Amino acid sequence: MTGNNSPIIGIDLGTSNSAVSWFSEDAARLIAAAGEGRLTPSVVGLDDEGQLLIGEAAKARLVSHPHLTVASFKRYMGTEKIFTLGDKSFRAEELSALVLRKLKTDAEVALGCVITRAAITVPAYFNDAQRKAVKAAGLMAGLEVERLLNEPTAAALAYGLADSREQKFLVFDLGGGTFDVSIVDMFEGVIEVRASSGDAWLGGDDFTEALRQWMLSRYPQLTLDNPELAASLTRQAESLKQQLSGQDLASASLTYGGEEYRWELNEATFQECCSGLLSRLKKPVVQALQDAQFDASQLDSVILVGGATRMPLVRQLVTRMFGRFPRNELNPDEVVALGAGVQAGLIAEDRALDDLVLTDVMPYSLGIEVARRHGDRIEEGFFSPLIERNAFVPVSVMQSFSTVNDNQRQIDIEVYQGESRKVSDNLLLDSMSVKVPARKAGEVSVDVRFTYTLDGILEVECKVSGEQTASTMIIEKAPGTLSQEEIALRLKQLDALKQHPRDIPENRQLAAEAAKRYEQTLGDRRQIIDHYATQFEQALERQDLRLIAAARDELRRVLDQLNDGL
Repeated sequence: MTGNNSPIIGIDLGTSNSAVSWFSEDAARLIAAAGEGRLTPSVVGLDDEGQLLIGEAAKARLVSHPHLTVASFKRYMGTEKIFTLGDKSFRAEELSALVLRKLKTDAEVALGCVITRAAITVPAYFNDAQRKAVKAAGLMAGLEVERLLNEPTAAALAYGLADSREQKFLVFDLGGGTFDVSIVDMFEGVIEVRASSGDAWLGGDDFTEALRQWMLSRYPQLTLDNPELAASLTRQAESLKQQLSGQDLASASLTYGGEEYRWELNEATFQECCSGLLSRLKKPVVQALQDAQFDASQLDSVILVGGATRMPLVRQLVTRMFGRFPRNELNPDEVVALGAGVQAGLIAEDRALDDLVLTDVMPYSLGIEVARRHGDRIEEGFFSPLIERNAFVPVSVMQSFSTVNDNQRQIDIEVYQGESRKVSDNLLLDSMSVKVPARKAGEVSVDVRFTYTLDGILEVECKVSGEQTASTMIIEKAPGTLSQEEIALRLKQLDALKQHPRDIPENRQLAAEAAKRYEQTLGDRRQIIDHYATQFEQALERQDLRLIAAARDELRRVLDQLNDGL
């Protein structure tokens, strides 16, 4: 079988391990490589002759040949980061393509036919550039990516097929490099994702790094300047973490420079090392519950997904947060890949899945930059969301925007992703310009429509009032438009521009609280906060103490009322 008649495979492209599955005989089934397990380490390297190594063979050389081996590159999907292996350079999507190509080959050997189509999972909180990078990786691996499926949604599919009763559950997905939370409602064959949240820079690797830093603190003479020592420390830190998953005390040792170094670690010390990471796990949970308008008591269960949830301190945290033991009857390392296999069956319209319906949500808000007129002054840089986070997809939304200047001849449409009021804190995706007739400000309007598909493609359509034709832009740009480092640099530049009234602790604290509440709310509440926060900012700019005090009191009153209404 070839082409569109070939089997569709489901792939979990993970930070630490990847896996491939397909749907057959009423169930998703994992595919193992010949002579290997069902999990393929997401590691790429070169052997001594410069030939590529992928999976177990590459992982075996992480410590002995760190300059010829690379892992945990998934985090850098959608950025410009370059990885060097010997005399070769790779982007993260190229390394991912090599892993995908191996999984594709393993599936072809096992199924005895050519594979050209796949559903690939991504962290729910991956941004647009990262998702496009995964698609690019799939194409470079020779796969037509039929669907990008959020990882916690994939886990929900796997559990939904295994347990089809009506239920509400939270998917707690902590993998090697990312953390996702989804609230799922199952009823009458429908698997409905109500809300998703997460942290694309939090995972098991961070717990390993925390342990590595603890190990260095015990022996200050050890440093990370030597690549082989750094790799050995990482391997030993990983070993300590894994030992504590099954016993109360862990030990590690290594020999360097003719001396032996030893460490002993208990659960209490591990928890102390990782206290900041454990605190970060709570925020996405609270955010997802709030967006779904669920109370924790309404959940029938909490499902653990991802290899990092094997850590007892993570399971203890979840148990304390929800007052119940979480579920983990499906292998947390394999459940996402199994869900990807179910998705592949849905795409192939397998009869066994005729009664199963899946709905998913947008993990982030999409909108455009707008300017606002205040008397004779125009202030730019505000974010106007058209599709708010956790809207059901596919979705199509239209809003009208008017000119702000007399005799304006064009409107610039800049598309952003994020939750902040100011576009400088959000991610620029693309831009387009629309010609408009020169008239007085406000007399010309443009209808802007955002359409977001299940394939993760955003179409932007702009139509000037009174005209028949529309301008259209498809957001399908190459990945790496804006790196994490560039975002951090822009935030620092913004901080440097703060005017002195904002430096007063009381004002700075209130502005930060308003920004946080804006990110947490949706709809009318978001607009109310935006209105009073804008008045407060304008008062700060004018540096009139009486106006600042009045605007501050109004904003405080509104935030208190919204808090009381939760």
